[in-house]
Amino acid sequence: MGFSVSGGTAIILIAAVASAGMLYTTAYNGYESVQDANEIESASDLERANTEVEIVNVTHDTSVSPDEIAVTVRNEGSNSLSVTDTDLLLNGTYQINTTRTVSTDDGTLTAGADGTDLWQPQEELTISVREDRSEPISVKIVTGPGVTATEVYP
Repeated sequence: MGFSVSGGTAIILIAAVASAGMLYTTAYNGYESVQDANEIESASDLERANTEVEIVNVTHDTSVSPDEIAVTVRNEGSNSLSVTDTDLLLNGTYQINTTRTVSTDDGTLTAGADGTDLWQPQEELTISVREDRSEPISVKIVTGPGVTATEVYP
């Protein structure tokens, strides 16, 4: 009975130590992942709290064909926003073919892929769509952080 009992006990002890090491590593990695997710959520919450947009003006020009609908939105928050991450919905329909300009103190800039992508606080973004629509038109602006502004025209 001598060596077989001692050898078996040693193998079980080594296996228990290895299992404890694996369990600790797994538990620590899980804890670290939760902590990282909490930090990301806190940063996103802060970004949303510092973001505010206001629809300044909606125009519907029926003298051209197709109609031109222009929505002017002011960045009232303290965060700079991305022009390309700002979406327009008309009557609940996402608008793809839009023209975007940003009005600054220095003038008007083309926005989007061919121009600036930065929409600073207190600047106005105008998004134009050429599409025939009947009134009333429900307008919704959605920013990159998820903050929205809604208005019904007229």
